[in-house]
Amino acid sequence: MNDIYNDYIQKHTDILSLRDLASGTISNYTSYLREFLEWVEKELPGKNIPSITFEEIRSYLQYLKNIRKLNNRTINSHIAQLCDFFRYVLHRDWDRYQIPYLRYDEHLPSVPTRLETDRIINSISNHKHKAEIAVMYSSGLRVSEVCRLHCRDILVSKNCIYISRTKNRSDRYAVLSQKALEIMTDYIRYDYHGARKDDWLFPGQKTGTSICTQSVYN
Repeated sequence: MNDIYNDYIQKHTDILSLRDLASGTISNYTSYLREFLEWVEKELPGKNIPSITFEEIRSYLQYLKNIRKLNNRTINSHIAQLCDFFRYVLHRDWDRYQIPYLRYDEHLPSVPTRLETDRIINSISNHKHKAEIAVMYSSGLRVSEVCRLHCRDILVSKNCIYISRTKNRSDRYAVLSQKALEIMTDYIRYDYHGARKDDWLFPGQKTGTSICTQSVYN
């Protein structure tokens, strides 16, 4: 990828950081922009990025849909990224009638029964991983929120968890079930007995870091 394209990526990343978007959003948008520029470099060699037409962008979206086989939700994320790139980096107007968002089907999730969930949690032998899953299921936390918990956020006397700086930029409390508390107590007792209030509840492999979201996903 040429230096001009790398410069566009850096400018876009700087703008996203200035807007104080979530780190995951910044990472995804940066990756999407890189994919778009690589496609332009291959399919439209020598193309001046500020002169990209909406017709050419539609061709790129067709590529994502028909060649990459991405689902409509993911393609909509690519569209949102391109819209940001046009407005904040290229300083061009974005025409939502030229590049409409794709429709997608809404499906109800397949929810395991309480018995099935208990079996899943009870099958985990690692105390730390078992506590992560139990807390997430008990309190309805996002994976990213589980990773950012400190020991002080567990309010045992109130049977709740304090979650700061949530996805919508607000703080909230979540209920902590008795069973999840017992599982977490076992984790602290056997694997993390030296924990202090300001320590990460689920530390990462490197000192001073929290567990990464990919570990919890796995």
